[in-house]
Amino acid sequence: MSSTIRPMTEADIPRLAEIRPSFTSLTVLEVQRTGSGVEAGWRLIERPLPKPFDKGDAYDFDAVEQANIRRRFLQGDGLHLVVENADRLVGILDATPQEWNSTVLVWNLMLDQSMRGQGIGSDLFRRTAVWAQRQGYRALLFETQTNNVPACKFYAALGCRLEGIREAFYTNDDMENHEVAVFWIYPLE
Repeated sequence: MSSTIRPMTEADIPRLAEIRPSFTSLTVLEVQRTGSGVEAGWRLIERPLPKPFDKGDAYDFDAVEQANIRRRFLQGDGLHLVVENADRLVGILDATPQEWNSTVLVWNLMLDQSMRGQGIGSDLFRRTAVWAQRQGYRALLFETQTNNVPACKFYAALGCRLEGIREAFYTNDDMENHEVAVFWIYPLE
């Protein structure tokens, strides 16, 4: 059965819990610091993990995340799409403009594990880029983590440029999971 991409409705928000957007990674992007002071830098090196990292249900759309999405959706200025397959939600695109720097922040571009590798994520990405360009924005912004190597490779393959990292973006406990924030940009100009 084929999937349908359509605009999100407010009634879809509780149904986001139907999506299983977790990931498993066999590798991690290790952060290596270089230099110091204003000459500090970072280098990412892909390393195998002793055992696969499984995000489990940490990406599931719980009540807090549903409330965040509802707030952004009700602002009415973003792009919010869902992917439906056999009467079940299997994907989401949740993007909002940041007027102050003329960019669009993509909060969620997630697919159910069962739906990956079919071009749906790339389609959502392209739709977002077209929408943002028509609105006059200069770039799309994405954030992922060093332990989500599949997402990093997805963004790189679509032409995104690594924009930076932020080692303290998450709690210190996340360092055990090799979870450092990685920021990507897709220029539209």
